Amino acid sequence: MFGARKLVDACTSVAPDERVLIITDRDTDPIIPDSVAQAARERNAIVQVLTMENNKADSGEPPAEIAGAMLEADVIFTAVQVSVTHTQAVRDATANGARIAALTQWIPEMLAGGGIEADFHAIEPRVMKVAKIWDEGSVVRVTARGGTDITMDIRGRLGTPHAKTSVIRKGEFHPVPDIESPVSPVTGDGVIVSDASIPYLNIGVLDEPVTLQVKDGKVVSIEGGEPAEIVRASWTSLNDPNVYNLAEIGIGMNPSCRLIGRMLEDEGVATTCHFGIGTSNTLGGTVKAACHYDFIVHDPTIEVDGVIIMQEGNLLV
Repeated sequence: MFGARKLVDACTSVAPDERVLIITDRDTDPIIPDSVAQAARERNAIVQVLTMENNKADSGEPPAEIAGAMLEADVIFTAVQVSVTHTQAVRDATANGARIAALTQWIPEMLAGGGIEADFHAIEPRVMKVAKIWDEGSVVRVTARGGTDITMDIRGRLGTPHAKTSVIRKGEFHPVPDIESPVSPVTGDGVIVSDASIPYLNIGVLDEPVTLQVKDGKVVSIEGGEPAEIVRASWTSLNDPNVYNLAEIGIGMNPSCRLIGRMLEDEGVATTCHFGIGTSNTLGGTVKAACHYDFIVHDPTIEVDGVIIMQEGNLLV
């Protein structure tokens, strides 16, 4: 109940008589939705739990019945194994004022420790400082010893509205316990070498790096053994050119997160950054794709307009 109560209190501030919707799927351990439901009922909220079949792809749309229920809720927890985060259903629910906590790929252990132990409110101001750098920036370059070297144009794109602090207010969605500051590039060119984790498609922590070549804001090739083959096969099966879109650069900022092969722990690790490929319209971009996959990089150096804000995984902000 430690993590469940923190989700209800610190993250979403559930109040008496609020309508709380918990969405789960067949592969999520029921202790997760059950614990969150119990914590919400302790706050005298009105709780509904709906179970759906697993999504076909991460950030594919949920069923119409689920999307409709989301429009009626004040607070939504998505305790699912296949993401419904970067979807029109989430955009519509947040536009309606919902507070949404994404609990993608959660396992019971994440209720007991790890990223959930962070002081979300204390970290929030630092996240917003990084977001302001994105707001005012034009050119971002990311390099890393693993081989990453990519330059991106972020002119006109904002970080502040999309900062993820796990402190969720009206009309916002946040992945929990992932704390990050993302921005959606207009375009980019270079190479991404993911040497930490691809927490999608049951890949997880990497034993060998995966290399993506990016040209004009699109992934044009992916190499790197079986993990690359899995991602390539998924993209091909979705038959959607937008799945190759360079959607996001995000900096992990949760000092309590660990690399465990789970999406919302891995993406928050404070010495990493990640590149999102696919849907960007939930992060300030313009593209809706059939999926959104993140590729995590160890110890990056990040420059914005020539100023280093992260040096080999050490955030200088």
